[in-house]
Amino acid sequence: MKISRIIITISITFIILLVLAYFVIEQGQQSQSQIPVLYEVPEFHFTERNGEAVGRSIFSGRITVVDFIFTNCPGPCPIMSQRMSELYDLYSGTDKVGFVSISVDPNRDSLEALRQYADRFGVNDQRWLFLRAPIDQVIDLYENGFKLGGLLPADHSTKFILVDNQRRIRGYYDSLDDISLSILKTNIKQLVKQMQ
Repeated sequence: MKISRIIITISITFIILLVLAYFVIEQGQQSQSQIPVLYEVPEFHFTERNGEAVGRSIFSGRITVVDFIFTNCPGPCPIMSQRMSELYDLYSGTDKVGFVSISVDPNRDSLEALRQYADRFGVNDQRWLFLRAPIDQVIDLYENGFKLGGLLPADHSTKFILVDNQRRIRGYYDSLDDISLSILKTNIKQLVKQMQ
């Protein structure tokens, strides 16, 4: 009798510990996968390189990586666009991930200049959009929509911004840092998984 009670007590304790361990592990995995919701992308009215009028609806239904560049940039823009191109190639097999580059120098970045720039980085579809608008609208979206700082065009941010399929900004990542880009890829994967 005494031995069977000990066995039952040990079995119950073991089962309770297993259940507790499961909940601790599950909680840890959930907290790792939770990416904060920072801001909502406001409405805007820009023009894509193909002449199409676009707004914030371009962020609906897919995960999007956004950056601000200009085609004549002598500094970080070519590196940023090369990094974006690598992401564009990495996610070539899915329409759930898109890319948007917004010109901070619309006076020089005509639609033709944006088309040539897109060609330079091997963009051959609408998964990567290149947008322009009058500079006052770009500044408004840059500062008030994406919450970035720096004088445009020369002192623009080198961050990649992650926007989810509900038009919400989920994170900022240093486009010039490999560790930050690795975190971005992990977060893209997590958000795509949440869409399914």
